[in-house]
Amino acid sequence: MSKPVLEKQPSVDGDLIFDAPWQARTFAMAVELHEAGLFSWNEWSERLAKNIANAELVNTEAVVSSEDYYTLWQQTLEMLIEEIEDGGESTA
Repeated sequence: MSKPVLEKQPSVDGDLIFDAPWQARTFAMAVELHEAGLFSWNEWSERLAKNIANAELVNTEAVVSSEDYYTLWQQTLEMLIEEIEDGGESTA
Protein backbone atom coordinates (compact mmCIF):
# COMPACT_ATOMS: atom_id res chain seq x y z
CA MET A 1 0.00 0.00 0.00
CA SER A 2 1.49 3.31 -1.04
CA LYS A 3 1.41 6.14 1.46
CA PRO A 4 1.11 9.75 0.34
CA VAL A 5 4.23 11.87 0.59
CA LEU A 6 3.61 14.40 3.34
CA GLU A 7 4.31 18.06 2.66
CA LYS A 8 7.75 18.26 4.28
CA GLN A 9 8.78 14.67 3.60
CA PRO A 10 12.13 14.65 1.79
CA SER A 11 11.56 13.42 -1.75
CA VAL A 12 12.77 13.80 -5.30
CA ASP A 13 10.14 13.54 -8.03
CA GLY A 14 7.80 11.86 -5.54
CA ASP A 15 10.34 9.22 -4.49
CA LEU A 16 11.26 9.21 -0.80
CA ILE A 17 14.87 9.90 0.07
CA PHE A 18 16.69 8.91 3.23
CA ASP A 19 20.12 10.23 4.23
CA ALA A 20 20.76 7.50 6.80
CA PRO A 21 19.52 3.95 7.48
CA TRP A 22 17.80 4.97 10.74
CA GLN A 23 15.55 7.32 8.75
CA ALA A 24 14.33 4.50 6.53
CA ARG A 25 13.82 2.26 9.58
CA THR A 26 11.81 4.97 11.36
CA PHE A 27 9.65 5.41 8.28
CA ALA A 28 9.18 1.64 7.94
CA MET A 29 8.24 1.27 11.63
CA ALA A 30 5.52 3.90 11.30
CA VAL A 31 4.11 2.21 8.19
CA GLU A 32 4.25 -1.27 9.79
CA LEU A 33 2.55 -0.13 13.01
CA HIS A 34 -0.14 1.61 10.97
CA GLU A 35 -0.68 -1.52 8.87
CA ALA A 36 -0.88 -3.58 12.10
CA GLY A 37 -3.78 -1.36 13.16
CA LEU A 38 -2.15 0.56 16.00
CA PHE A 39 -3.18 3.89 14.51
CA SER A 40 -4.77 5.29 11.38
CA TRP A 41 -2.65 7.05 8.77
CA ASN A 42 -4.78 10.14 9.32
CA GLU A 43 -4.00 10.06 13.05
CA TRP A 44 -0.31 9.63 12.25
CA SER A 45 -0.12 12.46 9.74
CA GLU A 46 -2.07 14.82 12.02
CA ARG A 47 0.27 14.07 14.94
CA LEU A 48 3.36 14.51 12.79
CA ALA A 49 2.06 17.77 11.32
CA LYS A 50 1.36 19.05 14.85
CA ASN A 51 4.89 18.16 15.99
CA ILE A 52 6.40 19.86 12.95
CA ALA A 53 4.29 22.98 13.53
CA ASN A 54 5.28 23.06 17.22
CA ALA A 55 8.96 22.72 16.33
CA GLU A 56 8.65 25.53 13.79
CA LEU A 57 6.96 27.79 16.36
CA VAL A 58 10.11 27.54 18.46
CA ASN A 59 12.47 27.80 15.49
CA THR A 60 11.40 28.57 11.93
CA GLU A 61 14.45 26.63 10.71
CA ALA A 62 13.57 23.52 12.75
CA VAL A 63 12.94 21.33 9.72
CA VAL A 64 15.51 22.04 7.03
CA SER A 65 17.03 18.60 6.50
CA SER A 66 15.92 15.00 6.28
CA GLU A 67 17.59 14.45 9.66
CA ASP A 68 15.36 17.14 11.20
CA TYR A 69 12.29 15.69 9.52
CA TYR A 70 12.89 12.07 10.49
CA THR A 71 13.89 13.07 14.03
CA LEU A 72 10.37 14.46 14.31
CA TRP A 73 9.01 11.20 12.81
CA GLN A 74 10.87 9.27 15.51
CA GLN A 75 9.64 11.56 18.29
CA THR A 76 6.06 11.39 17.02
CA LEU A 77 6.20 7.62 16.77
CA GLU A 78 7.59 7.32 20.31
CA MET A 79 4.89 9.61 21.72
CA LEU A 80 2.10 7.75 19.93
CA ILE A 81 3.35 4.35 21.10
CA GLU A 82 3.67 5.62 24.69
CA GLU A 83 0.09 6.89 24.59
CA ILE A 84 -1.17 3.56 23.25
CA GLU A 85 0.81 1.65 25.88
CA ASP A 86 -0.64 3.89 28.61
CA GLY A 87 -4.14 2.90 27.51
CA GLY A 88 -4.83 5.71 25.09
CA GLU A 89 -7.28 4.94 22.32
CA SER A 90 -6.18 4.89 18.72
CA THR A 91 -8.54 5.88 15.93
CA ALA A 92 -7.40 2.97 13.75
